[in-house]
Amino acid sequence: MKAIKRVAPPPGPAGLARTPEDARERWRSDDFRYPPYQYKEPYILWSPRGWRLLEAPERELLHGYGFLHTSVCYSASDIKRSYSDYEDQRCSLVGDSFNMYSFVIFAWASCMEWLPPLSYKHLCSRMGLAPGFCSPPCDSSPLVRSLSYGSPSGDCLSVSGLGKLLLARVNHTGSDVRGASGAVMNPRAYPRQSANPEWWNWKGVFSCRWARKEHINRLEMRSILLALRWRVQHLGEADCRFVRLTDSYVSMSFFF
Repeated sequence: MKAIKRVAPPPGPAGLARTPEDARERWRSDDFRYPPYQYKEPYILWSPRGWRLLEAPERELLHGYGFLHTSVCYSASDIKRSYSDYEDQRCSLVGDSFNMYSFVIFAWASCMEWLPPLSYKHLCSRMGLAPGFCSPPCDSSPLVRSLSYGSPSGDCLSVSGLGKLLLARVNHTGSDVRGASGAVMNPRAYPRQSANPEWWNWKGVFSCRWARKEHINRLEMRSILLALRWRVQHLGEADCRFVRLTDSYVSMSFFF
């Protein structure tokens, strides 16, 4: 079931005869995106701002695909051009696919020779694992609105431990870290991969005003130098390695 914005209803829309007038009005106001029966009272959500249908992230979770599974279907520039088209495309991708709660049975059956006996309930409890992340079969990870890495076993990883883990995955030229974050990869961004900001607890430690206007690439490089200076002057860090995150390829190439 795709989300297709129209200026007029399609011929013979499904369930129109069994759709009450209030649902038909919602169907018209939503540019006839879905079959009219989808706008009935049981299928809509109400808030102080009015009614709405399920959004793409909610549809992903209900289908067992995990958090932001379809988020890389558009480039950043296309998303800025039309966010509604981006949302329609994500909803269409989910509506045109299998429901993973059913498909997991076949996936497990094809691997049962190498896996311990697992109940269907336990298989469903692992649906929230981050894409591409491998964990022991006994771990569980229900679907949530964030990347999940299974039920905790042992002590949680400390901030310094996470830093050491990421530094162990730095590439051979000593530049960017290439870690398996479990995030869905955008093919256009290969081989670099984003770090999930939820791995850390954040707080501001310093701020400053720029003395003059400069190109954004120069300002981003200055911000890295300021961070290095702050670590040396305030934390006394020297002769050590630490992780520095940046979204600027120019700065990454310049410094490393």
